[in-house]
Amino acid sequence: MPGAPKDRTSSAPPGALPEPLYRFGPRLEASMEARLVDLEPASLQLAVRDATSGGKKLRPHIALWFADALAVETSVADSVACLTEWLHSAFLIHDDIQDGDEWRRDQPTLWKQHGVSTALNSADWLLSRVYQEVASMGLPGATGGRLLAAVTDVHQRTVMGQQFDLDGRADPHFNLERYEEAVQSKTGRYLALGMVAIAIVADLDERVTDTLWRVGDELGPAFQIQDDLLDMTHHKGRGGQLGNDVKEGKPSILYAHALDRGELSDGDRTRLVEVMGTEREKTTDADVNWVIELCKRCGSIDFARQQAQSRARSGIELFASIHEIDGSLHQQFEEIARFAVERDR
Repeated sequence: MPGAPKDRTSSAPPGALPEPLYRFGPRLEASMEARLVDLEPASLQLAVRDATSGGKKLRPHIALWFADALAVETSVADSVACLTEWLHSAFLIHDDIQDGDEWRRDQPTLWKQHGVSTALNSADWLLSRVYQEVASMGLPGATGGRLLAAVTDVHQRTVMGQQFDLDGRADPHFNLERYEEAVQSKTGRYLALGMVAIAIVADLDERVTDTLWRVGDELGPAFQIQDDLLDMTHHKGRGGQLGNDVKEGKPSILYAHALDRGELSDGDRTRLVEVMGTEREKTTDADVNWVIELCKRCGSIDFARQQAQSRARSGIELFASIHEIDGSLHQQFEEIARFAVERDR
């Protein structure tokens, strides 16, 4: 069994990632820099740097934290961390173009900075680099095959989840079951990938990796639900804009609950679907505020908060059931999970 993680004095500023993750920041940045410094042409390097700058980078930090606890070789752990960031950044580029979002992490989105063509090209490079990271680890055949299968599965599931998301926009029949289908595909396995990949290279058995996937199935949606809630405030990192999910017609848990269990009047139901189907540029601040008030009134916001907390608890319990992992790591994971659903950005 791996030894307990080393105690370290907290150095994380208020609002940053929790201490178990925060300390890996310099290492992650150095690993990414080493992979980008020789990228050509310069225009592509600049765009990829912009695409991967800022943000919490929660997924690669989790990968490095888990690798440290399992004593995984540094170069292999760094590759796992980077591939999770490359995959995440590539999909964010695609999402922003599909949604017409102009702000990400309090900066103009990549397509606004560099144009759609260069943004798409950057996403293509990042996706290709995901599989280069897998190939570069030099893993034994069976282990390499398991890792490739895991990465490919998450890639495919995320694309499917995005299509479920797109199909649900302004759909008057969208419900909580369909939300679950979308969010598990798009967010759940996605969040667990770093831990699963580290478990694979550490040669833990499929029972452990299956449990870690289930952890993602709970914590990933919890993280996304908190994102849905934060969109109702000015703190999500989109230039202080409020209600971007409403403007893009995103089928969030709030929209699903309101239609499915909100006991809306026919008039409110009709107006909600109409607002969610209105073009971004034509959606007014009054429309956004009306949707927010509706979600408060019909209990959707309270429901979402309860779901985020409940699913985080389920993820914590599942992680704690993995007896191959030192008990002190269970405590640290609880801190990470709490951060995912209590953060204010």
